[in-house]
Amino acid sequence: MVFAVGFALSGALVAAAFALELAQQWRNRRRHHALAWSLALSAYAVGMLALASGFGFGWTPGSFALYWVTGALLNVPLLAVGQLQLLDPARAALWWTVGGLSAVWSLGAVALTPIDTGVLAAADAAGGIPAGREAFAGGLAYTVLRPMTILGSLVVIVGSVYSSLRTRRYGIALIALGVAVSATSSRFLVAGLDEMVAVVLAVGVAVMYAGFRAASRLPRDRRQKASANPA
Repeated sequence: MVFAVGFALSGALVAAAFALELAQQWRNRRRHHALAWSLALSAYAVGMLALASGFGFGWTPGSFALYWVTGALLNVPLLAVGQLQLLDPARAALWWTVGGLSAVWSLGAVALTPIDTGVLAAADAAGGIPAGREAFAGGLAYTVLRPMTILGSLVVIVGSVYSSLRTRRYGIALIALGVAVSATSSRFLVAGLDEMVAVVLAVGVAVMYAGFRAASRLPRDRRQKASANPA
């Protein structure tokens, strides 16, 4: 249990640092993708804190809803919005509209879907994480919104790989890898390895952060040109 709480808190710290750096980039350059990703990573950090709370103090309807909303239903679509901003900045208004509607839909669906407290109590007794399919009793929050996170993950993964090849900044592919690692968390939950969910989510956001830092560096040939022409 302490093991899982430690990884969840570590993931929250990494996500918060990542979100802060993105927010600073947006403030300095006003690039829409940085704002979208900053919001996504802020949600990720909150989700990891909710996960740590669930492992450490037990699950309540409030903490589980917060974990589900921020950890699955908001951060992935916002990451996708940021990726689309990078690929097609001319349609920024469209991507923000899609992201805003997704956020409203997610919050509304979770608010209107009752949570089975018996499932939460069983997860507490087992020292695990309540499964969304069971806690939401197959309701709107799971059956309709879960595919949205899958689609968002695909947008980020495919878009990051494409961007890394197009710009020759191959470190960007680490962002795709980080999202893919985080996406495997549901497989560990299904397998009954609930504490590993905290591990893969923490590792996933750390890999994404590494990809972002790599993407922020100039390719070697451009660095050489810059050093040769300092003016």
